Amino acid sequence: MQAEANIHGTLDEAYKAREMRLGANWFLWVSIASVVHSLIRFFFATPGMSFGLGVNQYIDNNVTFHALDPRNVGGLLINLGIAGIFAGFGYLARRGNDAAFIVGMFLYVFDLIVVLGYSDYWAAGIHFVVLFFLFKGLLASRRRYDPSVDATGA
Repeated sequence: MQAEANIHGTLDEAYKAREMRLGANWFLWVSIASVVHSLIRFFFATPGMSFGLGVNQYIDNNVTFHALDPRNVGGLLINLGIAGIFAGFGYLARRGNDAAFIVGMFLYVFDLIVVLGYSDYWAAGIHFVVLFFLFKGLLASRRRYDPSVDATGA
């Protein structure tokens, strides 16, 4: 009977860790989409697209370091830095850092507000879906490290 309880406890712990990592991976997907968006915008000078970050779109539209340079290298570097920050949140969240989940989600909500400012409702919908999965990852992380969260039955 005790061995069966240990097996179920181990499987439950593995499930929680898997759910936490899947939620944290969304930070990495956001980072990848941001890099792809920035590179497409830099090399092909396309208008704003519905994937990536709203902050990237703001930087591409408003930050110019040299008026004669058609390619905004400084803006590209800032965008890559922002993508790196989200990748860092993903790395820390995969390791079980709840603060990384919370701060990263807060910044992503701020980005959602920027996207809504551009009236890009398709991108806002994508932001809501990503926030849902990030929140699921945060809950899995909390359940993994705090037994009182699991006692609620949520």
